[in-house]
Amino acid sequence: MMIFRHIYKYKPIRRNDSGEVEDFLSQATAVSKIKPVGSWGICKCPPSVLAHLGHQGKLLASHARFGPFYREGESEVSGKKEAWEKILEKSSPGDGDKDKTVETYLSVMRRVEKDARDAYGGYKSLYDLTESEFRWMMIQDGCFFLQLALLVLGVPSNKMGYSDNHIIFGKKENNKVAVKRWIESMFFVGNQIPLVVLNEFMKQDFFQNIIISHKKSGWDVPPPSDLCKKILYDLLVLPALEYYNTNHLKTSPQPKIYGTITYCDLLHALHSLIVGSGRGQIVQDETEGDEDLEAAGGQLNKEANKDSTFSASELEKKGIRFRKFELQVGNYPNKEIIIFKDYILFARLYLPTFVVDENTEMLWRSLEYYEMSQKQEGEGSSYAVRSYLQFMNDLICTYEDVKLLEKKGIIKPNNPYYKDKLPIILSKLVGKDKYNTQNLHLLRIRLRDYNLAPWERFKIVAILLFVLSFIQAFFAVLAYFRPTKQG
Repeated sequence: MMIFRHIYKYKPIRRNDSGEVEDFLSQATAVSKIKPVGSWGICKCPPSVLAHLGHQGKLLASHARFGPFYREGESEVSGKKEAWEKILEKSSPGDGDKDKTVETYLSVMRRVEKDARDAYGGYKSLYDLTESEFRWMMIQDGCFFLQLALLVLGVPSNKMGYSDNHIIFGKKENNKVAVKRWIESMFFVGNQIPLVVLNEFMKQDFFQNIIISHKKSGWDVPPPSDLCKKILYDLLVLPALEYYNTNHLKTSPQPKIYGTITYCDLLHALHSLIVGSGRGQIVQDETEGDEDLEAAGGQLNKEANKDSTFSASELEKKGIRFRKFELQVGNYPNKEIIIFKDYILFARLYLPTFVVDENTEMLWRSLEYYEMSQKQEGEGSSYAVRSYLQFMNDLICTYEDVKLLEKKGIIKPNNPYYKDKLPIILSKLVGKDKYNTQNLHLLRIRLRDYNLAPWERFKIVAILLFVLSFIQAFFAVLAYFRPTKQG
């Protein structure tokens, strides 16, 4: 879904003598890869970004590793081998059945192997893996990923065949800290398993039995305010339930929750949900028309604060009212969900829900780095996330702004602590460099210039009252000269 519509002025990006963009983000695609232009794929987080982040941008030893990019330094107690053995144990009571289960998963991988390899964008590191090695990597990593996802979604460890004191899936380990660590792993850029693989595995007996059993005991469906779990549930569990209903209960398939697009991985789906696939070009400052403009993005002047959008409280004082944009199935992608409407007597700014919880900063960081890793040439700006965050940072300057937008249902916190910290979180996410897309440029101008003075409103009201009085007088005179006929 297209999350923006309209915005303002800034300096264009400059180039050096060799034609390269002079900023740190220009190196974000300096990765050893062969990736089709304009395609979405699972890409390793750029080295320049990782170096800039330091320890914050690295997968720790306690994080799970998925796929081919971050296998070096993986903990020996990763849980992958045991996760696969648990599937063999639960799905195959006899030795002969184990061979059948192995062949089932290998058959699935042979069927989707091309799509799975394509999802990684042709990275050279894949060429070192034989067909057998790639398939088994997908099987072990994918099954472990899904078991962790079910754990995050509240499935008890004993339903997956683990004891309560298991080092990963046990009750002691299944706490908020552990769940946060698994979520960080699943949404780390490049640390992904293709959805085509995960969805096929979810159709197999082991996972089908778990989700059907858990559904019967009462599945606690994640609310929209818990964005991470909501994404996991919608993209992994719902398709598996639909598969069960269609093939076992013979019910009609339900409409896809995220429209008709086939998503490459979780981050691709999350990015499409938050900012959409249509992204605008950067607008050049009219005062510097001779400068080159990088087609993929633009950078704001650090002194551009005077041109920033007014805060939410200031906009309300100007007569602009806030409304939540209601998301529905089919609203996205490529739908604008930040909309400004001027109704003459008042104006309304429609904004999507902004979820605030302990994962907010991590998720938006991941989306920023995801855009850097993609670098969608020919598809507009690669700064859609940072542009949106800049817009929200301008709107939310104080706690009063937070309270105002929460009252309107736009900010949806599930933790008061992080709600209080939202202005600080947004400021940290935005940083010193400011980015913009064309779609937000016009909106900033309209918000900045909107100012319906009290006497103007009085004039409009007076005209309306005059028109209504004239109409009333006209019909009164008409009724006087044309009395109703007596029966």
